[in-house]
Order: sequence, then C-alpha cells, then structure tokens
Amino acid sequence: MSWPFDFACVINLDGRPDRWARMEASLRGMGVQAERFSAVSLHNLEGDPPSTALREFLLRADGESPGFERKLLGTWACMRSHLGVIAKARDNGWPAVLIMEDDCEFEPYAQAVLRRVQAQLQGKGWDMLYLGGTFKKGGTKRKVAANLLSVTRMRLTHAYMVKAELYERILAEAPLSGLPLDWYYSEVLLPEVRGLMVKPTLARQRLMDMSDIEQVARKPKFKSRQFLERLLARIRYT
Repeated sequence: MSWPFDFACVINLDGRPDRWARMEASLRGMGVQAERFSAVSLHNLEGDPPSTALREFLLRADGESPGFERKLLGTWACMRSHLGVIAKARDNGWPAVLIMEDDCEFEPYAQAVLRRVQAQLQGKGWDMLYLGGTFKKGGTKRKVAANLLSVTRMRLTHAYMVKAELYERILAEAPLSGLPLDWYYSEVLLPEVRGLMVKPTLARQRLMDMSDIEQVARKPKFKSRQFLERLLARIRYT
C-alpha cells in the first residue's frame, strides 16, 4: 500500500513492549512501516518540571484530586514525547511526520480509505491531518473532498500528521501555552493553520486499556451515531 506519507513514529514507553508489539503487528498488517519512539516517562522529568501555567490550567479544568500530580506529570511527559518526535522529524529533514500513540487502534477499513485520501490530498494546501480525534463544539468543519473535512477544535493526539512548516512553531509555542498538547492544537494552532480530518474516523484509542496519564481504563460507551458511521464504513470500504 502507498500511504500519503513516508515517515511515521509510534510513541511507546520502554516499560510497555506489549503495546509496541501490538502496534507493530497492526501497522504491518496495513503495510505501514513506523519507527518506535521511546516515550518520555515520569522519571525522565527531573530538571524539566511541568509549567506553572499548565498546573493552573489543570486545576481549573479538573480541580484537586488524589491523582492530580500524576496527571500533571503525565500530561507534561506526553507533550514532551510528541515534541520529541517533531524535533526528530525536523532534525532529519522529514517533510511531514505521522505521530501515533501506542494505544491507537485502526479500523479494518483504514487501508482502503487512505488509498482514497492520498489522491484527495493532491493539490490541497494543508498543515495537519487527523486520522482520529474528537470534534468539539464551537469549532468548524467543512467537507473539502469525499473523505476529508477542513476542521478546527479537534482534540486527542493518538494519530495525526504534521507538515514541516509547523515544526518550529509547535516546538516553540506548545510548552509555553499552558495547555495540554491536544488543547494547544485545538485552541491555538488549528484556528490559524490548515487542518484536515479524515472521514470516516480511522483511528481510535483502544478501549479497556489503562491510560498511562490518567491511570484509568477507557470503557466502551455506545453512541448510535458512531455505531452507524462505523457500520456504513465497513459496508462501503471492506
């Protein structure tokens, strides 16, 4: 399969070889080659504490809780991991990079949809491409091709692509924004750049898998709209 990108990295903690093995097998089945990027762990943050602004933001958003400090450190480590991939892409001269977290799970029709997306991206100016995410109220979305939406206010960072034109801006702005990385993308970056979302959604965060940031398992929730979207996509693309 020919993907619309040549460089991909999976962020994976050294202590979670099980997740890397699962991702590697999944991507291999899709004909995708990705590098493993060693994630920044909580223990790697000595000398690099979370910003005061991020602490204050999470306190406003979530309030005090027994797990607050761990979530704060996990949120900062997550950002540092993603920025590490972007710095690697910049240093290697990659024109774009696909960044995936190791709890990412692809739909069975991802390969078929991305074949179409590759052609649909030709001639379109874009800076970020989401393979999965959550669209938030107040954002905008507009169909620009059969399988592409122009979007703002997208959250989650388990599978997205960044072009080289944004590397330096993200590396400079994100740590100073006082926001978790997906919020920085959603509230600061996307309103000013050209962001696209693949439709149907191709990548989701794996359910019943413990989050390394929040230390809770993501439980399945039935949503009729998502169920119908996935059902129709299976019929159409597989």
